[in-house]
Amino acid sequence: MSENEEEDWVEVAAVGDDEEAAIIAGLLESEEIPVEIEGPAASPWPENLGALGRSRVMVPPDRAEEARALIAEREKDADQNLSDVSDE
Repeated sequence: MSENEEEDWVEVAAVGDDEEAAIIAGLLESEEIPVEIEGPAASPWPENLGALGRSRVMVPPDRAEEARALIAEREKDADQNLSDVSDE
């Protein structure tokens, strides 16, 4: 991706590690949403250095609303599954 194109993309999630960002990216890619991860793996800074240690999931602006909705839906499902397990 060129630097110009990347500037046009928007953040839909910022998480604490590359692995979580990769899971979110996989979800979005499974719905054919183009995605890029910016984060600590490509940075010389330690992962726990405040905002510099965040992995950012980026998508094109015209797909951002759809991406955020998918992420929110999965988080809701995960919370519900955790609640069901704790009730057992």
